[in-house]
Amino acid sequence: MDYKKFELDSGSRLITIPIEDVNTVSIVVYFGVGSRFENKKNTGVSHFIEHLMFKGTEKRKDKVELAKELDSMGAIFNAYTGKDITAYWIKVSKNYLDKALDILSDMVQNSKIEEEEIEREKGVIIQELKMYEDRSDIYVDDLLEELIFSKEDELGRLIIGTEKVLKNITKEEIIDYREKFYFPENRLITISGNIDEEEIKNKIEEYFQKDYSKEKEKNKKTIENNLLKINKLKEKEIKKDYPDSDVKVKILNKNIEQASVMLGIVIKEDFYIKKEELNLLSVILGGNMSSRLFINIREKNGLCYYIRSIFDKYQDIGILKIHSGLDKNRLFEALELIKKELLKIKENIEEEELQKAKNYIIGMLDISFEDTANVSEFYGKQYLFKETIKTNTEEKEIYRNIKLADLQELAKKIIDFSNLNIAIIGDYKTSQEEEIKQIFNI
Repeated sequence: MDYKKFELDSGSRLITIPIEDVNTVSIVVYFGVGSRFENKKNTGVSHFIEHLMFKGTEKRKDKVELAKELDSMGAIFNAYTGKDITAYWIKVSKNYLDKALDILSDMVQNSKIEEEEIEREKGVIIQELKMYEDRSDIYVDDLLEELIFSKEDELGRLIIGTEKVLKNITKEEIIDYREKFYFPENRLITISGNIDEEEIKNKIEEYFQKDYSKEKEKNKKTIENNLLKINKLKEKEIKKDYPDSDVKVKILNKNIEQASVMLGIVIKEDFYIKKEELNLLSVILGGNMSSRLFINIREKNGLCYYIRSIFDKYQDIGILKIHSGLDKNRLFEALELIKKELLKIKENIEEEELQKAKNYIIGMLDISFEDTANVSEFYGKQYLFKETIKTNTEEKEIYRNIKLADLQELAKKIIDFSNLNIAIIGDYKTSQEEEIKQIFNI
């Protein structure tokens, strides 16, 4: 699947991926900013701004008018805030391309930030925060990253922020933050589907022009430091050092009927170079219903309903995660079995397992590429995180060429319990943390 990269007159980047035999178009607008660029005093502001982008513009007076216009096209639309990036996206019939560009550009460039709307939205986001805190299966991920990075580090703080900061954040702080990061040079636009590349480039140039950073000379140093800042953090002199330690365990006591557990092995070196190998390792370990963890923890021992492993990554660090909801009365038995599977995969991966994992990932890539929204994300995130792009065909070829010996060597290198962190939410005492550590101290 071919693509083109453009640098626009505004300074924004554009990636176009034409797909002839589809009837849809998906547009994603990324800004190189997420919660890791915040500080303790404004934590949650990136996510807050994302919410405010749906509250109306001068052209579309409020969120109801905006929603009606989007719904009238049958559009699928949303946004998300990560620790590294913020993204706004829309998927529509190819017949509504111009209207979609008009709406999306209007939202990200002209959204009103009004005092009344800010105060109302504070309540919405605080309820969203409470919802996540009540969902142990979701919140355990945040607890794990707090354990890995600490609350003092920006990666260890919640993307959504804290109730205290959310209640006290001001309109001035929100606008100041937006001006520092929402400007053309810090923006990437990807568009895939039934498009003409040259025509779409001209349309994007037309619609995406506004610059929030009105005082560019005054803010020149800040702007230069923020230019797709996501790529700067991978440079050695900026990278943070996350030192090894003993096994770390964090228990959050909660009177619930199941133990929500997440284990995380920190991967610090070459994780983008080895991304495909790490994905294969994760699939073999716990990526699907024929994986080792699913068979041995759920099917053979009945210790859980779900268990899975994923390879999660930020700009400068990766984490191999194992996530499960376990029988709270058999937690220690389950952890012993998980340890056993980690040690086994470190020493022995079978050729048959590798081939099945390759076929699984390649098959999922093919299914994913049936959706133009996934295509836009595939190309956009590669550029943001790596500055280089592989097509889906090239990506599949990388998977096909991975050798068993190389994957085994990687498993031996990264499965190191000195980089292991374990977060648990359930009916346990914090005094049991030491007992859990001993399971993995070998």
